[in-house]
Amino acid sequence: MLYSSILRPQQKFFRELLENAEKSLNDMFVRTYGMLYMQNSEVFQDLFTELKRYYTGGNVNLEEMLNDFWARLLERMFQLINPQYHFSEDYLECVSKYTDQLKPFGDVPRKLKIQVTRAFIAARTFVQGLTVGREVANRVSKVIENLLSL
Repeated sequence: MLYSSILRPQQKFFRELLENAEKSLNDMFVRTYGMLYMQNSEVFQDLFTELKRYYTGGNVNLEEMLNDFWARLLERMFQLINPQYHFSEDYLECVSKYTDQLKPFGDVPRKLKIQVTRAFIAARTFVQGLTVGREVANRVSKVIENLLSL
């Protein structure tokens, strides 16, 4: 059917884009930061896991998830930049609560949040629309078959 021939390639295309982005980021960070990144890569792996979960229909609040990512990244980087100190979880949580005021990553989190949210909402809505369209077309086809068999 027409919808299936459109839906499957689109789903595959979006998944491949996401997987390629994850792989490219991982490769670049491994080349740039080496073991330091590899020992802390789960922060980014978790980000992509949540993005994939959102795309496949999971109950993920993109804005909240991205805020959590930046907070976790700040906590991790704060520890790495200050290895001579040991910080309690409470202290690190306090640091991450002030991410918006401190702006340790500049305006990047705000810009990325806007871009990622727009892109993922559009991609998921498009694929969900194709899925609904396919279901409607299948039901209409069955109704027509039943009417013709009367």
